[in-house]
Amino acid sequence: MQRKKCLPILAVLMLMAALLSSCRKLPQAVSSGQLGFSVDTLLFDTVFTDRGTSTRSVKIINKESQRIHISNLRLFRGEHSPYFLNVNGKSGKVLNDIYVEANDSIWVFASVFIDPGNQDEPFVVEDRLVAQVGTDEYNLPILAYGQDAIYITDSVLSSQTWTKDKPYVIIHNALVDEGELLSIEAGTRVYMHGDSRLYVLGSLQINGTKEDSVVFQGDRIDRRIYFDESGEDFANGARGEWGGLYFAQTSYNNRINYAYFKNGGASTYLGSSPVLDATIQVDPDTLLNGQPKLTITNSVIRNSAGYGIFAYNGSIKAENCLIFASAKENVALVLGGNYEFIGCTLANFTSRLSTPTQQFYGVVALNFYATGNNQYLAAPLTANFSNCIIYGNMANEFFANKVDDVSASVTLNHCLLKQNEALPAWVSANSNLFNENPLFVNTESNYLNIAADDYHLDEGSPARGRGVFLPGMLSNDIEGTPRGNPPSIGCYE
Repeated sequence: MQRKKCLPILAVLMLMAALLSSCRKLPQAVSSGQLGFSVDTLLFDTVFTDRGTSTRSVKIINKESQRIHISNLRLFRGEHSPYFLNVNGKSGKVLNDIYVEANDSIWVFASVFIDPGNQDEPFVVEDRLVAQVGTDEYNLPILAYGQDAIYITDSVLSSQTWTKDKPYVIIHNALVDEGELLSIEAGTRVYMHGDSRLYVLGSLQINGTKEDSVVFQGDRIDRRIYFDESGEDFANGARGEWGGLYFAQTSYNNRINYAYFKNGGASTYLGSSPVLDATIQVDPDTLLNGQPKLTITNSVIRNSAGYGIFAYNGSIKAENCLIFASAKENVALVLGGNYEFIGCTLANFTSRLSTPTQQFYGVVALNFYATGNNQYLAAPLTANFSNCIIYGNMANEFFANKVDDVSASVTLNHCLLKQNEALPAWVSANSNLFNENPLFVNTESNYLNIAADDYHLDEGSPARGRGVFLPGMLSNDIEGTPRGNPPSIGCYE
């Protein structure tokens, strides 16, 4: 009987303890402080190959020693957003009064529904998560793919052909294996994630046409969000939205025709090793069979965050190409190699990176590569530029230098150059135009107006009809217009 009487008393004590615990005063929350996110982009990726619904999660991290009050957590696009939020069992597109304890975090779950078969849906469906703390806003890009696509994630590729039937999305790199061939047909669209490159150990054949180019571009929108307060996308995008193409030493027989490389040149990593910030990098030609390691024709490299083309003792033939708006050199040829550029426009009317010890030009040609003070590697260099425009907003857009340990031959033939300093005596120069404005249609390079970069030649351009006919040169310009005799200088006739 005594034991039975103890049970109600024990229950009452437990109830009182619970009530006291629930009434415990929480620390006062502040409406200021630093928040962080556990990822830089909330990415919905491969789920859209077969279904349109998915959920992802992200942590919001309180970096302060005080409890923080998030007055509202919302989707930037509001009711028009295809995304939904859930925090602590509350769901919606706007969630109010969220608290994060000191030096703690909370989970935010985001879901989305997109019909991957809806071809009218933009390929990249974007929004952002906005956390309001006092007057401060913390933004996290949200990204999903609105159409069915083929996803290449950290993949080693054997011989195959990519077609324009579906877009391709490369996430965390792809590699064409040694001895294998990747063919890309006209009209194919390749979207590259921000940390991604296409490495070529075997061969790459890009077979675009004048009517249907192959396009490489980024899939990320976070840089655009932070540059554009209106939330609208840039017409041109932003530099460095993806890495680039990397042709390794074992690579050979690479051909690119009618390709458009847009907003590449991000510095990425392969494992723990950084990879150079170049939209196209060509490593040494180890085959040495007399054929260029890379032949690129009728193609555009636009708005690179670093170099347009960087070649390290490689071999390249480029014809009818437009390379412009690179943050570093449009073309950098170092440690020797064999190169031929015919009828190319290499233009830079945009801000470029600079340091106290390094200046960037339009084109650089060197037979060495500096490894330290008075230390270098060197290899023979042959570089010929014919009918090329090398122009921009710097006083000098061309730079050639050599060491005497090995041979160096650079030729400028019927080119138009921005060059106020005398060329080195060892550079051969034949019938070039110096410091004559090429009269491009528009060179006001900027992100907001896609028409601001137009490198066609005005009627009065001194480059018109001032080139030289070369045996074996392409009979049409980059747009398919027949070349005159003599042809115009640059990629446009």
